[in-house]
Amino acid sequence: MRNLFSERLNRRTLLKVAGGLLLASVVDLRQTPGGRAEMTRMRWVERDVFPESGVYQSSVFHAEQTFNSVEVGWNASVPPGSGLGLEVRTSMDGETWGEWQHLHIDPHAQQSNSGRTWAAPYLTSPSNFAQYRVRLIPSDGGAYPVIEEVELGCVDTSTPAQFMNVGGNTIDGWIISRAGWGANEDLRFSNGSEKWKPAYEETERVIVHHTATGDGGGDPAAVIRAIYYYHAVTLGWGDIGYNYLVDNNGNVYEGRHGGPGVTGAHTFGYNSGTIGVAVVGNFEHTRSGDPVINAVANVINELAPHLDPVAWGPFRDQENLPNVCSHRDLFNTECPGDGLYTRVWQIRERAATNYTPGTPPPEYITPDLPPTSGEITGVTITPKEFYAGSTMRVDISIRNTSDSTMQTQGPDPRHVYKEHEDFLSADVNRIEGRYRVGIDFEGNADIPNPWRWGIGGPLGPGESTTVTGFIRLDTPREWELSASLVQELVRYEQQKAFPERIVTLPPPTRPTGPDSDPSMHYFEVTSHNVPDIFYRYWEANGGLRRFGYPLTEAIMELSETDGETYLTQYFERARFEHHPEHAGTQYEVLLGLLGRETTKHRATEPEFQPVEAPPDTDDVDYFVETGHTLRGGFRTYWWNNGGLPVFGFPISERITEVSKTDGKEYLVQYFERNRMEWHPEFEGTEYEILLGHLAREILIDRGWLEPDP
Repeated sequence: MRNLFSERLNRRTLLKVAGGLLLASVVDLRQTPGGRAEMTRMRWVERDVFPESGVYQSSVFHAEQTFNSVEVGWNASVPPGSGLGLEVRTSMDGETWGEWQHLHIDPHAQQSNSGRTWAAPYLTSPSNFAQYRVRLIPSDGGAYPVIEEVELGCVDTSTPAQFMNVGGNTIDGWIISRAGWGANEDLRFSNGSEKWKPAYEETERVIVHHTATGDGGGDPAAVIRAIYYYHAVTLGWGDIGYNYLVDNNGNVYEGRHGGPGVTGAHTFGYNSGTIGVAVVGNFEHTRSGDPVINAVANVINELAPHLDPVAWGPFRDQENLPNVCSHRDLFNTECPGDGLYTRVWQIRERAATNYTPGTPPPEYITPDLPPTSGEITGVTITPKEFYAGSTMRVDISIRNTSDSTMQTQGPDPRHVYKEHEDFLSADVNRIEGRYRVGIDFEGNADIPNPWRWGIGGPLGPGESTTVTGFIRLDTPREWELSASLVQELVRYEQQKAFPERIVTLPPPTRPTGPDSDPSMHYFEVTSHNVPDIFYRYWEANGGLRRFGYPLTEAIMELSETDGETYLTQYFERARFEHHPEHAGTQYEVLLGLLGRETTKHRATEPEFQPVEAPPDTDDVDYFVETGHTLRGGFRTYWWNNGGLPVFGFPISERITEVSKTDGKEYLVQYFERNRMEWHPEFEGTEYEILLGHLAREILIDRGWLEPDP
């Protein structure tokens, strides 16, 4: 008989801590009907105790039960360019402590409904005390993260004997079953119902990950049990997200319940139709061994025999994705770490030696979905009037009105659509019964609700969420927009809800005459006015040589970086942004992140991949923030002309490429805010290094400017 669990709060007390609150000693004690404790999680939540800058070191937390896994999650507002550095340490007696351990953000936790950011679990020796500390890292504009609260959870997953099936604990003689590694199957259920029922799709890709945890030493199964609890209970998924896991010795473990072809939760927006294989450990600085490579190749051959391991092709919104790829190939993430990422090609080649062309894919049956329903509770579109080619923001609030969980699919919230794009180009795989929100426009004679977004993860009964998306409309006109809630290939829950009228105006690049306002500065060369706040910054930071002439009037524009609206103005080489929240400081005017924006689709190119730190020398700088170097003339120019506030960190190595502006080939390097170009025709002069015309290129792509002949 399946064991049923009950959750019990042993103690719940609010303690005053340095002017804030500590939610202390909350125990999640999961028991069999006979009373034997099976898993224990103690957690503490701190809020209102965090400084505005610097380092915060928490209290020492005493767990009443011995634990071996530490989970840390946090809610924080993190301005672009800023960050948090978190560490934990543990102790058995509260006197002798282990070393501080840096925590790695879990790139697989986007599907959590808690709103928290989570670190991958830290596995430790049996302990009774824990402590964390957090360092607030400012952006180059001086903006610090604001921490709302931090949750520390201590989990005991070290005694799984009552779950272990020692005899016959492998599948087909080579996969260690869930029973074999000690999976407590009751974690998949709530009130007798399975929280995440299996669904199946034909496998089209295999995606390689690392768990970003320790490797478990002699007990990798303990790591898998910790990840299982973290995914199933802490994140609320109801099961472990990976389909299969591999340890350093090449042992393969069954992950997600449901067998071959079941949809996991490992790459948000790309889970259906893929197998997620995670290698236990952290390979950011450690090279994976041959047993790992051979084991992953064997998973591909045995569980996706129809896939050509060395083939590439279109997959959803990816124009050319390998059949065997990594998490990093789909998202801007470190996963699976450089030490494993650089060996994925060997996985493909080894799997290819056992591939038989023409092998048919296995067939799976999709189980019936429970009945669900939902409603749109509000829609906000901003701004209501903007220039064609700019971006508008859409916020759609929905609520699950049923007794079953609403499932979803991609594209993820915050996806940016262009006017003539639709959801089929962003996520062509429509999954029956999955929910998305959409925006339609009056007079649309093509695909209804062309701009659709997933709802960000499973939405439980009675729960609400708000989905944010962006649309770039290129045609000047009046638009009548409305929202819909779509259950794909089943029905529309709502259509034409919350109609809104917006207007897109002709571009602000048309020449204009001098403004009568005396605080405006007129440039006859391009026939544009520059407000005094921007003009003073322009003059003080390099003027014409660095930024070029203004190409637009000053306009209010929505930022895709943070979703806020700012007074902006485009110059040939930069975009100026007025940040009133920094009024009176040197950060009141900031340069837009044009380098980031124009290269966001190039993250998988070799020159944009992080590199190893070179040996210490006097002529090369290495930036750990982005994993890139700065050397030669670019290095000299960076340091002598404003450094970090003006250029940002390097986001590429040096590249030779053809300029979109003049069609000539230059040696260039991309930074967060600009692109530097080496012009040998000006060697020895102040014009040898110039900033590229990134702003002009963006305006050409929008249709605001014509390309130079």
